[in-house]
Amino acid sequence: MLKGRKLKLLLGMVAGGYIIKTPEPYDLIEKGLILPLSHQLPPEFSHKCALWMIKLKIPPRNDLYKPNMLRTTVFGMHFDNPIGLAAGFDKDCEAVSGLQRLGFGFIEVGSVTPLPQAGNEQPRLFRLLEDKAIINRYGFPSKGADVAAKNLSPWSIPFVRVQVEQVPDFDQFKQFVKDKEFNTPPPPLGQKEISQGYEKTFQVKSKFFQNFIERYLLPSTCKVGINLGINKTTNNPTNDYCVGIEKLGEFSDYIVINVSSPNTPGLRDLQRKSQLEKMLRHISRRVKNKNKAYKNTACRAFLLKISPDLSDEYLKEVIEVVMNPSFGVGGIIVSNTTISRPDSLVNSNKSERGGLSGPPVKNLSTEMIKKVYRLTDGTIPIIGCGGVSSAEDAYEKIRAGASLIQLYTGLVYNGVGLVRRMKTDLCKLVGRDGFINVQMAVGADVPDVSNKTFQDIFLNVLKNFTDHSSNYQKRFEKFHRSFIQLPPSPLLGSVLEPPKSGFNDESSSNNNGDSSVEENDKDNPLPEDD
Repeated sequence: MLKGRKLKLLLGMVAGGYIIKTPEPYDLIEKGLILPLSHQLPPEFSHKCALWMIKLKIPPRNDLYKPNMLRTTVFGMHFDNPIGLAAGFDKDCEAVSGLQRLGFGFIEVGSVTPLPQAGNEQPRLFRLLEDKAIINRYGFPSKGADVAAKNLSPWSIPFVRVQVEQVPDFDQFKQFVKDKEFNTPPPPLGQKEISQGYEKTFQVKSKFFQNFIERYLLPSTCKVGINLGINKTTNNPTNDYCVGIEKLGEFSDYIVINVSSPNTPGLRDLQRKSQLEKMLRHISRRVKNKNKAYKNTACRAFLLKISPDLSDEYLKEVIEVVMNPSFGVGGIIVSNTTISRPDSLVNSNKSERGGLSGPPVKNLSTEMIKKVYRLTDGTIPIIGCGGVSSAEDAYEKIRAGASLIQLYTGLVYNGVGLVRRMKTDLCKLVGRDGFINVQMAVGADVPDVSNKTFQDIFLNVLKNFTDHSSNYQKRFEKFHRSFIQLPPSPLLGSVLEPPKSGFNDESSSNNNGDSSVEENDKDNPLPEDD
């Protein structure tokens, strides 16, 4: 229990979080007070406190910064940025709306099991402070799929899964809030539009009310994935996954089949080819039915999460199954925690049983990403996970072949402000290497994979820009979205002109650089198809 000074500090931390509405001052409090204090608490209790703070929306909002350079399209979905939260932080989907506001492009909740279970005995979570790592042997503690579905339902506080491709008028959103009609959740409005709309409707000219809207009511475009696990006592793992899909699929943008946790007996055996084929055949059918029932607005892909400890032989077998189109696997998450222990570990907890995560796993995970990228010839999207604690770590995995990346342990040692800092630094890294979008950096360090020509990648990026800009152009004609010109790219040879269909004609005609851009395009044409 907290006593005396520590209790006062915790109360002050909560109060300060509510008062401070901008990220920079909060970062100072987080680094100077919140993180040092949390590291003095038992690890699992500290985890619960962090989840509680995010659920109450104490950290300031960080998801309104959406640079075009980081927008990416994976699994047929638009992501504001490629940085995501790995599964394990919010196991029972309690703080989805709070997590969506932290600046992630997507979050993954779970692992959720069909029936409630307590998991392994405590203690089961260990910090390795000197190594900035964590060892856990949770064993899928879960309140069950029914509780998770209730937490994800809108009646339990504002979780709204929205589609960035659509923008409604304010009256639609107001009616949605009033009647709580969540069968067809509306997409997000811009910050100014929603604030002005509320002011006009309720005749309130208050900065406080605008801040209240921004903090609590403005929906997020952050995608939501649900990680599914199995009960420890189950005799039918396939059925456990199918139950999770039936109960939770409607709340997800994608589903993850977790067959790689080292803390559930027999789970990693499901990665064997014969068992994997049999299981995925049933799961694929359930996912397709759920997606069809919700007209392609839910459960749009299912992914497989694999272990970093797979041998090359078993990895090839897994990839053969994933590459089979009849199973419908949309992507791979590389990777889960490892049972190996690098010699570099120095903390006394290094001998604890369980899965290791954090910087010691970074190289192991990155090398496996490269292997998977080569084996799939870059045709299957990869989510890179393991040891990400900075923009440099994320960019390394992207260049190794990951289309998206996830982090978790990095938040324990760097705080929630890490996400905002990573987005800023990632833009600098992408621009430094001459790319106009992060998608163009995927697999850049694996030159022997040539499944996509540069023209294919560029056209995909261009389509992403066109989809976003033309969509907003139709619905908000008053918005003039400027195209940020970057330094000349060594790949393109010049700054590219944005697609005219997605931008205001008047503003584009007044651009003094149009003629030079057209001339440069003629001098540097895109490579033709072979």
